[in-house]
Amino acid sequence: MRQDIERNKNKQEYQFMQETIKKRPTERRSMAHRLLAVAGCGILFGGCAAVTFAEVFPVLADKEENAQQKIELTETQTMEKTEAVSEEQTVESEDTADESQEREKGPLALYEDTYKEVLKISQKAQKSLVTVRGISKEEDLLNNSYMQQGDSEGLIFLETDTQFYILTYEEELENLHELQITFADGSTVSGELCKGDADTGLAVATVKKSQLNDSTREEIVVSDLTDIDSPKQSDMVIAIGSPAGDDDAVVYGMVTSISEKLMAADTEYEVLATDMQGSEDGSGILLDTSGNVAGMILKESESDGANIHALSAEQILPLVERLANNEKVRYTGIYGTQINQAQCSQLKINHGLYVERTETDSPAMKAGIQCGDIISKIDGNEIESMQSYYTYLQTKKAGEKVTVTVLRKSSNGNYMEKDYKIAVTEK
Repeated sequence: MRQDIERNKNKQEYQFMQETIKKRPTERRSMAHRLLAVAGCGILFGGCAAVTFAEVFPVLADKEENAQQKIELTETQTMEKTEAVSEEQTVESEDTADESQEREKGPLALYEDTYKEVLKISQKAQKSLVTVRGISKEEDLLNNSYMQQGDSEGLIFLETDTQFYILTYEEELENLHELQITFADGSTVSGELCKGDADTGLAVATVKKSQLNDSTREEIVVSDLTDIDSPKQSDMVIAIGSPAGDDDAVVYGMVTSISEKLMAADTEYEVLATDMQGSEDGSGILLDTSGNVAGMILKESESDGANIHALSAEQILPLVERLANNEKVRYTGIYGTQINQAQCSQLKINHGLYVERTETDSPAMKAGIQCGDIISKIDGNEIESMQSYYTYLQTKKAGEKVTVTVLRKSSNGNYMEKDYKIAVTEK
């Protein structure tokens, strides 16, 4: 009984624990509906996204393709990198500064320094250069204007109270209508021709000072031709003007030969051959390493190769003086050259001039001088060179006769001496 009472009591105290916990029944059909709804929404959203992407992507791609990209060669990042590298190099450069100064320069740096020095030497002489253009009398049928003959360089070599004298090139003087002179500052005025020389192709022109403004006159530098020495073989020289046909050019090289001669009537000139590239139409002047005029570049040189050749300024001084004064020259018409010492020894003479030819209808031809003759004397005086022959002729008057002694090869091969009387004329 007591046990029943205790059992009932315990049962009352823990009655709540007697309840049975049951699992809630799963709503399977509701879950399936939800999953199907989510899947349907996903498919619908994906389809919309695909359609939208298909429509928009070509437009965006085309827009990106056609967009102009900005080109920046100096990006901020690049500059930052450069600054960072420069900071690193600054320390290194400070450490190696003394070493780099003592280090010998490479060939390219030396070449650059040499050319800069050449430009510096030529600056003064370039102010002596002018451009000379000849205008002929013949009219151009296309535009009824005077025909231009082409430009040549000219050198201002003398200044008087009223005029500047210019050494330039002869260009069809007989048809010349006008001479235009352009100075270094670009100003152009008319010039007048004094005289030209057909053998050398040189001429002298003048410009009146009254045609030039003050600024042009102040910029002009006159190159002195009277105090110069002719360059020797291996001497460095500078060519300025248009030596290869290009305006305002400066090149340098060396004299490779002085044995070549340019024959002229009753004289010859020493030709300076160089290793500098030139052209047939090239013109200008040669300078020595002090900036003095050393020679006048030959146009249309018949020398082999296309290197620059020039007439020695020292030797053409008498010619330039005659052209500047518009003087006539004493003339016999002999084209010859000095024979070498070995030939003189064989002929048992001290000096001699070999006659290459005589000009047609010249006094020498009329007197009987022939190609192959060797002139040994003039009026009993031994002739050392064609220049000395020319100089002696200039002391004579027109119509005066000179006695020329020649050695002529006979039929048996021996040289016979004979005198010829030549009447000096003027041209």
